[in-house]
Amino acid sequence: MKNKFWGTDIILVIMTLLAVLLSGVLAFVNPDMILISIASIIAVTVIISMNARAVRKVIHGIFFGTGKHSAKQQLSFDNLAVPVVIVNKGSIVWYNTAFRASILEDADCYLTPLEKVVPGLKIADANGDKGLSLPVNGREYTVFSSAASEDGSLWVCYFVDDTELKAEAREYHLTRPVVMQIIVDTYDEVLKELKESKRAVIMASLDQLIEDVATETNGIATKVGTSRYHIIIEERYYSQFHDNRFEILSKARNLEEDMVTLSIGVGHGGKDFAENDMLARQALDMALGRGGDQAVVKSNEGYEFFGGTLPSVEKRSKVRSRIVAKALKDVITHSDIIMIMGHSVSDLDAIGSGVGLATAVKASGKRPYIVVREDTSLALNLINRVKAEWEDEELFITPERALSMGIGGNSLLILTDVHTARMTESEELVKRFDKKVVIDHHRRMVDYISDTVVSYHEPYASSASELVCELIQYIIPPHIKVPQVTAEAMLSGIMLDTRNFAERAGVRTFEASAYLRRLGAVSTEVLKLFSIPKEVYQAKSDLVNGAFIYKDVAVSMADNMTRDLYVAVPQAANDLLTLDGVRGSVVAVKFDNVIQISARSLGEINVQVLMEYLGGGGHLTMAGAQLRDISLQEAEEKIRESIDNYKK
Repeated sequence: MKNKFWGTDIILVIMTLLAVLLSGVLAFVNPDMILISIASIIAVTVIISMNARAVRKVIHGIFFGTGKHSAKQQLSFDNLAVPVVIVNKGSIVWYNTAFRASILEDADCYLTPLEKVVPGLKIADANGDKGLSLPVNGREYTVFSSAASEDGSLWVCYFVDDTELKAEAREYHLTRPVVMQIIVDTYDEVLKELKESKRAVIMASLDQLIEDVATETNGIATKVGTSRYHIIIEERYYSQFHDNRFEILSKARNLEEDMVTLSIGVGHGGKDFAENDMLARQALDMALGRGGDQAVVKSNEGYEFFGGTLPSVEKRSKVRSRIVAKALKDVITHSDIIMIMGHSVSDLDAIGSGVGLATAVKASGKRPYIVVREDTSLALNLINRVKAEWEDEELFITPERALSMGIGGNSLLILTDVHTARMTESEELVKRFDKKVVIDHHRRMVDYISDTVVSYHEPYASSASELVCELIQYIIPPHIKVPQVTAEAMLSGIMLDTRNFAERAGVRTFEASAYLRRLGAVSTEVLKLFSIPKEVYQAKSDLVNGAFIYKDVAVSMADNMTRDLYVAVPQAANDLLTLDGVRGSVVAVKFDNVIQISARSLGEINVQVLMEYLGGGGHLTMAGAQLRDISLQEAEEKIRESIDNYKK
């Protein structure tokens, strides 16, 4: 063992001789200092000897143990094929032959700091089951360290060469399958209306585009239907799609003046083909639920979105409406307690569609309840109007009253104009129900309610009231008269979300409005539901006057506004769109410790994407969010970051 320290011993001898020489020179120059010099030499020699002896003793215990067993029966570190080094207070005091050959490349470095020899090696980081991965001399090692002394001054480090293993692991990861499911979401509504020859030419161009994409990435493309494709590539090529933000979306649109738009679901990161295929299906459902013309990537870590900046394609067929209406009527018939609830800070669309559903429930012989917080509702005019004309005095109830009722396994909760639990009037109430129905038109968010018995989620629709209007035509029997107040309630919801039919008003929107007009809805009576007090009008004017423009987006901020003036926030957002050069608007107002944000656009900017960055959501031209426990200045910084992120 001692022969392993010959280099250290030579250094100690040289240091001792230098100390003697310097002491002799000092005594020669100043004889009075000879006793001090001799005492210093003796002290230095004793200290060095004791420290060297202590280090040898500890290292001897590491190698051969402290028992009475023969040293020949103990493991000799020097004969190990694995490089081993012993470090004392950060400096190398011993290493075996393998360390000298592999790490030091046949050089010697006793008493040299380990970090100089192996840059990047932090001994404490290597002290664990997984060790520390580190490249050294063109090889890859996993370094394991363990403390050899109680005070943590002495460490033993083992260098395991796993270069080939890590190379194979990387190759294995790069060859993992990535599954893409693609659907042409304009096929049924646009391409089918074309002549056969024209449609064939467009689809042939699309087939070629899909094949070219697969060829460029060494993948496999398969057409599994008239408008569906599957592409399978290796993980190593996925970055090409990610980096160009799924350029295939814009290439498809360029085939024929935006006639062809794709929805793409991508599954990757799963353990096998089956799991990635399942992830791809879920991602495709999310893409369709958000309006199409986008790519959604899903892994075990969550969702990632690309595209989705164009309006949704309106679906003209009402087959699904009829199927959903039948399913909804069946579930209503077989339920006892039936509650209807919209989003928090309810508006005319949430309450209007809720009243329409309540009418359908009542026509089915059941008693409905609409859960709403009237003190924060923006539709108080409509609520008071319905109360005055509705025969049931307890139609509107608070969330607290709803929670106190006997909710059981046969109770039903219908959520309208919302599809996430955290944005409802009561998240706790959502958890209480086993049977849930979702009817919504907003673009689907990641945390959507998935455990529903019936889901009618159509982002092409102008409003939830439009969807409910289509459903009640199949639920309410022809001999039952729909009250005028119900028709006007739903019409107010449509007018609110279309800004009086100026935005997102498609063929089915006007058909629904015409149906409501036949039921007796009077436009002048509906307009009365939009009336506001003078104080609200003044607050709206102040928000518009205080706005500034940031990258084509008008932004207005206000502090400490009272709750009764909240309706001024979305109205101010609408009015800001009339300013020259403004493509979108964001209004943020602080109420207590919550900052309510309302965003609007004319379609050139997807405000839903802006609000998702802030934890909110909504529609292409209308969205919102809430920020809690932050200052108005911090909220402004987040809004600017959201706009910057969108503009990238």
